[in-house]
Amino acid sequence: MISIKELLEFQEEFDKKHSGNFNWNEKVTEENVEILQYLLISLVGEFGEASNLVKKVLRGDKKLLEVKDELSEEIIDVLIYTLKLIYQLDIDIEKVYYEKMKKNEKRFKKFEKESV
Repeated sequence: MISIKELLEFQEEFDKKHSGNFNWNEKVTEENVEILQYLLISLVGEFGEASNLVKKVLRGDKKLLEVKDELSEEIIDVLIYTLKLIYQLDIDIEKVYYEKMKKNEKRFKKFEKESV
């Protein structure tokens, strides 16, 4: 099984080999904040594409099994942009994740199920 850290490293290496209007692996700073803007717009676009497929399932145009492969690709696109944001913003994923989960634990304590 591959770890999140390995996925981050793989994504960064992939990005180093590919470029467009800017370096895909460039760290986001105050001087190049437009990269952050582009990444977020791209992330929302991919999320929108996944949502559109689900909308078609919910209204009965398609069956979930018909769109599952395409939906899987869109969800992975969301993951790719999320990985890019994590490494390009130098987010300490383990630290921030566990800090957020502690906040969530307090926030959702009232919804805890009792152990059986």
